[in-house]
Amino acid sequence: MVWKPRAVLVLCALSVAAAQSSTVKPGDAELNQAYQALAHKDYDAAIALFRSGLAKQPGNAAAHKDLAYTLLKAGQNEEARDEFEAAMRANPQDDTAALEYAFLAYETKKPIEARRMFDRLRHSANPATRATAEQAFQNIDRPLAEGIARWKQALAQAANPNDLSTFSAHWELAQLAELRDELPLAAEQYEICHKLKPQLPELLLILARIWREMGHLEEARAALLAASRSADSRTAALALEQMDPRYPYPYEFLNALKLDPQNTALRRELAYLYLAMHQKAEAIEQFKQVLAIDPKDRLSQDQLNSLLHVSPQPKAAPERAPAVTPAVDAKSMGKKSFALGYLQDAIRYLREAHEQDPNDAEVMLDLGWAYNQAGDDSAASYWFDQARRSEDPNIAAQALQAYRNLNPELFPHTTVWLLPMYSSRWNDMFSYGQIKRTIPLPWRRADQFFSLYLSTRLDGDLRARIRTVYGSGYLSDGALIFGAGIASRTWHRFLLWGEAGEAIYYLPAHSSRASPDYRGGLHFDKGFGSLLGSSHSGFFSETSADAIYVRAFGGDWIGYSQNRMGRTWRVSCKSSLQTLWNVNYTRDLQRQYWANTLEFGPGLKFHLPGMPPNLYLSADFLRGKYLLDPYVDPTYRTHFHYTDVRIGFWFARTR
Repeated sequence: MVWKPRAVLVLCALSVAAAQSSTVKPGDAELNQAYQALAHKDYDAAIALFRSGLAKQPGNAAAHKDLAYTLLKAGQNEEARDEFEAAMRANPQDDTAALEYAFLAYETKKPIEARRMFDRLRHSANPATRATAEQAFQNIDRPLAEGIARWKQALAQAANPNDLSTFSAHWELAQLAELRDELPLAAEQYEICHKLKPQLPELLLILARIWREMGHLEEARAALLAASRSADSRTAALALEQMDPRYPYPYEFLNALKLDPQNTALRRELAYLYLAMHQKAEAIEQFKQVLAIDPKDRLSQDQLNSLLHVSPQPKAAPERAPAVTPAVDAKSMGKKSFALGYLQDAIRYLREAHEQDPNDAEVMLDLGWAYNQAGDDSAASYWFDQARRSEDPNIAAQALQAYRNLNPELFPHTTVWLLPMYSSRWNDMFSYGQIKRTIPLPWRRADQFFSLYLSTRLDGDLRARIRTVYGSGYLSDGALIFGAGIASRTWHRFLLWGEAGEAIYYLPAHSSRASPDYRGGLHFDKGFGSLLGSSHSGFFSETSADAIYVRAFGGDWIGYSQNRMGRTWRVSCKSSLQTLWNVNYTRDLQRQYWANTLEFGPGLKFHLPGMPPNLYLSADFLRGKYLLDPYVDPTYRTHFHYTDVRIGFWFARTR
């Protein structure tokens, strides 16, 4: 065959193109774009492109490292730490990535991982890395070693090192030992802490973690099993998340009881397990031990009486014996305990039933009610949330309603509040109110942090305008304000909010018919004692504070603090009365005379039979003082003080 030069050139070109195309890997395009975005300092775009490329090239150590440095520039230290760790796994010889990971681990509150990495790197072949890691290791390790020695000496000098008074010393020693990777010493000290204060169930979770790191899996399982049957719902939930999905064996219950011998729920459950296994003698022994610990345990007493007085079924007819399984027994006992008001027992039984049948929505619903009655609304909300997904329409409807009652802010709802009020100081009738409708959010879980809403506000009075030496003064906006807003979820009684809209003025005194309206601020409220509507009489105190920005007031920030204390009198099941003392304080940034006052005086607030449940009447008799320039009225001359009688009512409702 004779090759023509033209054909040879074409074949060569095709070969080169094929070779080049074979070197292009999935993800290269995204990574190249990431470096281009990085060159333009567009860190957000670079981060997204790096992640997209690394999803296709998870073993690209260099890209992981460059993404980590980009995250550092964006201030995302924890994510940067994780990317340095990924780079280190992809290239174990990269001491730079390992060193960066160690420093970031220490900065992001992971001192154990940081110390371990510095310890490894101080034996590196690279002199610079070795010196840096050695210094960092000593900075972490030296204080730990000194602290361990100091607490050991303190315990050695104690009259009784295992006395309750030495708990804090054992606790500090255990924590330092864990941070220094002296796990046997940490486990020993945490065990002593648990024996000194067995009422602290979180110690069982800590012991499980330490034993698991030491490779003592049986001990870790025992600690988790004991913690999972704790009276503390949070500890129980955390332990259940870490346990094996299978149901524990009897010997594992016995191991757990060695750690927590006073755990009656654990013993009772073991007794029922023995019954299911037809080991009656062992069940009787466990019920007796439960009653030795808690003689008032009626459930165990009833079961023990039944076992001691009822003859066993004949062996010749095993088919007639009741087919009782631990799950069925736990569910029925949980319902019985709830009906009798033994809430903690009901919770334990129902959790056991849920473990054995995770798809039983009725058990989830009952757990929600039990936690709700026990006052743990966070746990109740979780179980109602699970139950509302049931295929049973009746269970789903009940759970949904209960979940909405506990989490009204997570669902679209309308809130209405109204405050009409007469003021003798101004000889005027004022009215304030708002109708607010929340908007469903399209973003997943965003409604756990904030809500969007549409708002219509009323801010008006009858007189509209008065004369002062400062000129005409408006007593209110005299407007309907239509707008939209955003509000944070309440956090420790604090609420952050902001609104933007349009104010439509309805009084002829205003020079314009409409203007933009912007307002927002921070709100706090808290009450103590027998508040109005409480089921019993008693003393109370309540406070509310607001820092509000209002554009209509010249872009001013105004602070309000309203404080009331007194006594609530429960007159009947449908009426109550409060006698109270007011202390109100107002301050602003622009130092306007009307926004800097101090008021105090007595008041009454009451709810009468026949009134809606959210309607209250009030009357306050206040003496006020201007804190800055005096208010000047041409009729009454200059005066610093004023008297005001305010009579009105408050109504609020959410649907």
